[in-house]
Amino acid sequence: MSSQPNALIIGTGEYVTGYVPGGGSKSDKSCGVVGLVHFDLRRRGLIGDQILIAGTNGTKFPHAREHLKRLIDGRYKDLSSNFESFPGNDVKRDPDAYLAALKILKSGDIVSVFTPDDTHFAMTKAALEHGCHVMVAKPLVLDFTQHQILATLANEKNRLLLVEVHKRFDPIYADARQRLNSGKMGDFGYFYSYMSQPKFQLDTFQAWAGISSDISYYLNSHHVDWHVWAMQGKGRPLKVSATSSSGQAEKRFNDGRHCEDTITLMVEWENVISGSKGHAVYTASWTDPTSDVHSQQHFYCQTHKGFLKADQAHRGYYVSTDEDGFKSVNPLYMKYTTDSEGYYSGQSGYGYQSFEKFVLAAQQVNDGLKSACDFEHLLPTASTTLQVSAILHAGRISLDRKKTVVINYSDENSKFDPVSIST
Repeated sequence: MSSQPNALIIGTGEYVTGYVPGGGSKSDKSCGVVGLVHFDLRRRGLIGDQILIAGTNGTKFPHAREHLKRLIDGRYKDLSSNFESFPGNDVKRDPDAYLAALKILKSGDIVSVFTPDDTHFAMTKAALEHGCHVMVAKPLVLDFTQHQILATLANEKNRLLLVEVHKRFDPIYADARQRLNSGKMGDFGYFYSYMSQPKFQLDTFQAWAGISSDISYYLNSHHVDWHVWAMQGKGRPLKVSATSSSGQAEKRFNDGRHCEDTITLMVEWENVISGSKGHAVYTASWTDPTSDVHSQQHFYCQTHKGFLKADQAHRGYYVSTDEDGFKSVNPLYMKYTTDSEGYYSGQSGYGYQSFEKFVLAAQQVNDGLKSACDFEHLLPTASTTLQVSAILHAGRISLDRKKTVVINYSDENSKFDPVSIST
């Protein structure tokens, strides 16, 4: 077996460290996800000793380190949050700091990209060209053509390029996918999903919300990916029409930017074998009021022989404290409590599993046991998520041009792989 890959995390925000300007996040990820999982994977010997974190503002690192030391080192037995940071603590802005960090890595190391959506393409391309395996926060990119370029590059390099869509590893969502994809439920007819976050999250996202990305890319991507995955080899999206609501976000920012509150994508689907049509409605919002959950999220899927319905926001488990109030919590995603000996014990969470499966797959490719393409039907690779980017990008075009957007396919040999989108 080759040595375990070292890791670079590009991004320093809430999902990586749990630290946001002014202190710890008020969301359900107070000590982050990506950093914590990487530190525990290192403790378990699944990645190497070297963890690098690159951002654009080095002056944030002392505060982020203090935050992580308190919430990770101070809470979990034998778990260290030590990492090397780029740029230096005295550098206020260096958007290319990740390139300096990349130079330290060797071919076969792993890179996780958790930065604003419009930066994903350049960072991912650089990491693949360096010979690294890459995991990217959803959406992979904003532009469908860029998705095609990255998928081709990853295949040429025999490197994993995955989208971090952890809902695939939620046991309920995974079971629902297996039932829908088995064929026993018949053709697909109708799908509806809703996902939201409370409006205070707009303060965390103010640097890019409505400027470089939107709520559909950020949240609809989850359920669009699940539906594409569930229809894999059976159906394909044909047309996208989008609509939106506005008023709350723009008032909150009060800086003249245009920013939708809620975006709905309406998509026509085709069951390829029978030729019958179905349709889907994906809705996402970041202007919900604060409630018992951080994110409202549910879906309903009707088929010719049945239906599936899931409420991922509520798992029937409630916690109430004087400090945090009444909450419906979901430890199946990320578990932050310790075990009876004081160790971190969240390895079974589907937020954790998303990264562990990436690391184990990268190790198999590095050891020559498998090639990257062997994981195309097991993990959310760039090659198998083309329809996701086609839908999301088409939705943005539809909003901007106020037109229905068509997803085009070339021929029978690639009837599930879109080749372009057009109005």
